[in-house]
Amino acid sequence: MVTKEFSNILFLKMYRQDLQNHATDYIERLADLPLEDKKAIHVISMSFIQFLSNQMKQQKVDVDALEYWVKLHQKALPYDKTHLFSKAVDYVITQVLNDIHHANKQQILDTHLEVMQKIMRKFAFWNEQTTPDLEFSTDSLKKINEFSKVLIELNGTEDLPILLAKTETIFGYKRSIFYSYNPWLNEFSGMIGYDLPRVQRMRGNIELEPVFALKKPVFLKDPSPYVQPIAIDLFELSSIIFIPLKSHEQLFGWISFDQQGEIFDCSDEQLALMTEVGHLTAMYISRKQYRSTVNHRIEMTEKDYAILYLLAEGYSNKEMATMLYLSEFTVRDYIQKLMQKFHAKNRTQIISTAFRMGIVE
Repeated sequence: MVTKEFSNILFLKMYRQDLQNHATDYIERLADLPLEDKKAIHVISMSFIQFLSNQMKQQKVDVDALEYWVKLHQKALPYDKTHLFSKAVDYVITQVLNDIHHANKQQILDTHLEVMQKIMRKFAFWNEQTTPDLEFSTDSLKKINEFSKVLIELNGTEDLPILLAKTETIFGYKRSIFYSYNPWLNEFSGMIGYDLPRVQRMRGNIELEPVFALKKPVFLKDPSPYVQPIAIDLFELSSIIFIPLKSHEQLFGWISFDQQGEIFDCSDEQLALMTEVGHLTAMYISRKQYRSTVNHRIEMTEKDYAILYLLAEGYSNKEMATMLYLSEFTVRDYIQKLMQKFHAKNRTQIISTAFRMGIVE
């Protein structure tokens, strides 16, 4: 039996791009609102649309998942401004429904209103809750101490694969993946982890992935309402933790931790512990590195470096040719040579290998 919420979810799924475009335009036009608040409203609005779109399989909004969604976002925007998020989403849904002359317009609006009222009540509830100060147990402190010793022994980004493996061992996870962050493109890219070809398929704009857009620690016992189905299927995900790597307000990327398909719980202390791991890892990435001699075994010309850095920024062959005053054929030849030098099968592996070696950051 099709639920009354299904039409609303299907509409959001089908017209997600239109809704997001309208939301961007509407939020940009909000007068007398600080830029940081505009960014927060934008993130929450995009996440809300994505969250409901991911409810297709259930054909209804999961109440528990909805409450956790609010909990994840309740500190992203001052409580006295959460009504602006509600107003923005109300506006864009009405606007798109009018644009397409949807046959079930009123039913969708009524259902949306019910969902939004639940969300606003939950925002109010979580606003009244206080978060107790956490103190790490002796066991957690021992793990942090062991992890810190590993950081001292290793040497920057070229040893990140080793660091991830050590982190899994120390903190008891079966799989971890490092995602780099490109602030210019506002994109995440899977760079390091078990089954590298799958990891490297994970790439996209962080605005379309709430777990990245929030830029805060997130534990998902059931990732299905929050993570794209393709990623869940690709890695056979169940429970998962996402930890941002931030130091001095600079975001370097994220590390995810999971048990390779097994469901698990994560206490507040454990999430705080992994958050500290993320902070220490970010400091480790940002510190000055002593280049390994392996870097010097690869002979690189100035043009090789230029092509490599532009590859890492996501430029196409045509764009690189224009920027470097070369033909597209010459650029292609340089890329082929880089593939040979880095023993890579494609462009992504060139970047990944160069990143692990510390040649690009």
